[in-house]
Amino acid sequence: HVKGCTAIASCLGHNLSLRGIFGPPRRLVHDVVARLCDAVGAVNPGHKTKFVLMNTTAIRNPDSDDRASIPNRLVIRLLRHLLPPQSDNEQAADYLRVEIGQNHEDIDWVVVRPDTLVDEEEVTEHQQYPSPIRDPVFNAGKTSRINVAHFMADLIMDSDTWTEWKGRMPVIYNSARSQVG
Repeated sequence: HVKGCTAIASCLGHNLSLRGIFGPPRRLVHDVVARLCDAVGAVNPGHKTKFVLMNTTAIRNPDSDDRASIPNRLVIRLLRHLLPPQSDNEQAADYLRVEIGQNHEDIDWVVVRPDTLVDEEEVTEHQQYPSPIRDPVFNAGKTSRINVAHFMADLIMDSDTWTEWKGRMPVIYNSARSQVG
């Protein structure tokens, strides 16, 4: 399925239901990311394949200046142990960051971290930052799904956008003028 692909965009996640959160597969996102990366390596593409993973601001980037308050870190630690999707999201991002790394011969990656997802009909102004500018637990911002899709498409199609964020974990928010709800 990945033979001939120059880019992979993954928005896979757990359903927000009891079965989706607590039932199998508990490492859904991590395992799919690992399998897709293995598949890219197996087809030996002869070029770099872009891998864009949608994740969440609830994961921290150890390679960046992601700062979090003590209460935030406590809540995230609790979520990590109580809700399998939190741990799965962290492991999926770490797979790209650590296992694939910055110098993989077949794969370059970006992990897109939106804040609270909302539905909108049209693309609105949005900004990307290297680290969260809001507390994702106690002062979450809003990000429309269509803006996330727009940014992910820009990453794949626009070489300047890709170069800016390659090997990084940008956080995306709707602009203040387009915050909803």
